[in-house]
Amino acid sequence: MIYPKLEPGCYCDCSALSAQTLNERIVALAEAYGFDNVGSPVRDDFDVWNEAADEAVDYLNGLETRPGMYWTIDDNSLFLSVDVDIAKEDVEFVSSRECEYPDDDFRGEWLHVNDHGNVTLYIRCDGEGGDDSCRDEEVWAVV
Repeated sequence: MIYPKLEPGCYCDCSALSAQTLNERIVALAEAYGFDNVGSPVRDDFDVWNEAADEAVDYLNGLETRPGMYWTIDDNSLFLSVDVDIAKEDVEFVSSRECEYPDDDFRGEWLHVNDHGNVTLYIRCDGEGGDDSCRDEEVWAVV
C-alpha cells in the first residue's frame, strides 16, 4: 500500500466525543496504512487503547517524510501539522530578502517565505524532456 501525501489539517475531530472514540479512530486510520495493532484492545480498556493510539501516531509519523510535517493529538483531535522552524532546518534553501529564489541549477527542497509570513515548501525537479529546465512542485503551504 502506498502512503498518500495528505494535506495538513484535522483528520479525526473528536472534540465533542470521548477520548476513547478518538483512540479508536486513530488506530483505524493507521491500520488503513498498514499499522499492525497486534491483539486488538478490549473496548473497555482505555489505557490499552490509549497506548495503541500513541503507537499508531508514531507509526503515521514514521510514514511522513516531508520536512516539518508531523501527526499530533491536540484538543481531543488528530492533526497533520506543519512546523515551519523544523522545516527551515531540514531544507537546503530558504528564501530571504537577499535571495528570494534558489539558483537555476538548484535541485531539492526549498522554502519560500513571503513578506506576509506565508510559507510554501517546494521541491525543485528536472524539467520534462531532458532539457536544463526545472520546475517547482508545491509540497505544502501555510498562511
